[in-house]
Amino acid sequence: MPHTAYASAVIGAPIEQVWPLFRDFNALSQWHPGIRESRLEAGGRGDAVGSVRHLTLASPDPARPDFVREQLLMLDDPGTALRYSIIETSLPMRDYVAGVRMVSVTATGQTFAEWWADFGVKPGAQLADVAALVSRGVFAAGLAALDRKLSAR
Repeated sequence: MPHTAYASAVIGAPIEQVWPLFRDFNALSQWHPGIRESRLEAGGRGDAVGSVRHLTLASPDPARPDFVREQLLMLDDPGTALRYSIIETSLPMRDYVAGVRMVSVTATGQTFAEWWADFGVKPGAQLADVAALVSRGVFAAGLAALDRKLSAR
């Protein structure tokens, strides 16, 4: 069964440079254009399963920014994969679980990255519209920004 939202990309840097930026559960605001601020909640660590991050999103109305609280569910360094869930958000999503997986492209030294999520939507929202926004505006935009950041090194 396909994921509700999905994006993949080849990032022009080796996995040893890409994975550390993604695996730090509090680093998203350092490279994702859609995240204005990220902070770990009390007792959280960027590498600890169970940690909760609060993301303030870059939104069209700075006086009322959207937010997401996410919990790290799984961090697999040898498999360069992680999973997290949204536990609270101002966005029209519910039951959201997402994952990331990266693999080395051995022929070129680049990194293949996939980012996906499965979720439902709150009453009144259209699943296809929200899924397209997440696929393009969150996942694809984030992977492209990560590629630009690492390609500039």
